[in-house]
Amino acid sequence: MNIINKLFDKNSDEPPVIFFLRLLISVLFLLSAIAKLYPTPMYGITKIFEEGQLIPMGFSESIAPYFSRFIIGAEIFLSITILFHNYLKKLTLPISFIMITIFSIHLSTKLLEPGNCGCFGDLIPMTPLEALVKNIITLIILAYIYKKSKDYRHNFSILIILFLLISTAMFALLPIKSSAKKNDNSFVSYVENESFLNAEGRKILCFFDAGCGHCQQAAKSLDSLSLLNESFPSVHIIFSDTEEEKIPEFFDGITNEYQYQVIPFANYDTDEIDSYMEITFPDYDNPVVILYDGSRQIRLYEGTSNNEFNVEDLARILYK
Repeated sequence: MNIINKLFDKNSDEPPVIFFLRLLISVLFLLSAIAKLYPTPMYGITKIFEEGQLIPMGFSESIAPYFSRFIIGAEIFLSITILFHNYLKKLTLPISFIMITIFSIHLSTKLLEPGNCGCFGDLIPMTPLEALVKNIITLIILAYIYKKSKDYRHNFSILIILFLLISTAMFALLPIKSSAKKNDNSFVSYVENESFLNAEGRKILCFFDAGCGHCQQAAKSLDSLSLLNESFPSVHIIFSDTEEEKIPEFFDGITNEYQYQVIPFANYDTDEIDSYMEITFPDYDNPVVILYDGSRQIRLYEGTSNNEFNVEDLARILYK
């Protein structure tokens, strides 16, 4: 009980408004950590935080998984320690200020980019400008708390133990998996359309999210290309169930009636690879478009960067 009393320092003359602001920052850090693990921990931390923020900041694909877990652990650590007076002014507030400043500098280089910056993952989508404004307000609050707080130092070892426990839990609960590539030809084994499976010659398999703009654009490009040749390959689409209600809207403006199936986005109840995320994660990003000749894979397009779907390249392969 004496330790708790020292950590909270009940004898301090801190104004109630300062404790309220510390509580507000605590909730902000905790929400930020939780958001990076949404909608599922492994997907959120890898696809949204690492690929959406850390790698664009300059972290390599091999370092990003370690740093992402460190950052989320640090956010949880700060969300707890900012509620205590113990080393609040000497350690907790400066670390909080430095962390937010670094990410704010990165956001300032992305202000003109549309879309979600990934600061709160997909839980609370924010543009880079909105996130930067949020960070500036947070920095002002931290500076005010720092100015009004006193320098209490009681037990540094408690902070060390707390940080080590949180860090250990992060790496234990979110293990870093090997990035060994899956057998690309295995993708077709998840198709439930027998006519597509048994079709000879060229055929195209797609992994799309119904609410993904890049996926819809890829589908429209395939549809337009199919109108140029009557012998265009058959197309089968596998959707995840995350935005299943948007599938009818996905096909708006598409001439062909493509066969499709819907599979669970994530399924941790079994050891079998039977969900959308487990099939594509972590090597491939939406949209995934795969051209086969019978059972032999000819070309795989994925994501929105170097290997993104290119309708001109596909046309060259099909009609050369």
